[in-house]
Amino acid sequence: MDALAIEEAYDRLEDLGVEVMVCPFARFTAMASPEGFLGLNPMQLRSGAQEHAMLLHEEGHFATGTFYQLDSPFALRQHQENIADRYVFETHFPPERVRAAMAAGYTEPWQLAEYFDLPQSYVEQMLRWYTEARGIDFSARGA
Repeated sequence: MDALAIEEAYDRLEDLGVEVMVCPFARFTAMASPEGFLGLNPMQLRSGAQEHAMLLHEEGHFATGTFYQLDSPFALRQHQENIADRYVFETHFPPERVRAAMAAGYTEPWQLAEYFDLPQSYVEQMLRWYTEARGIDFSARGA
């Protein structure tokens, strides 16, 4: 776990005016409110990497103003989630940063996950988005 990365994520939320509170949600790991509150259930976080990704994702919601009601249609919810994730990818893990990590030898998704202190599934989602939506080739010949 990269404690510094997590601390920086909390600091960025604070800079955005977000108050993070511990909340014992039954179903959710986190819940963001457009009023500047983030409820976090640390009992549902399985790793520092998961906490880091969750904080980054929630930062994406606050930075882009993409919020929704829990009873919103799936299409709207997914659209807002995608915007928050795109913010994270482009702001914190731009292609140049990913390529630099790959040039340093972190070429597999699990290696990038360890390098960036993120869950492997989040790194795979990021790489898939860059490849499919932005047409970026991270292979050696496309780098």
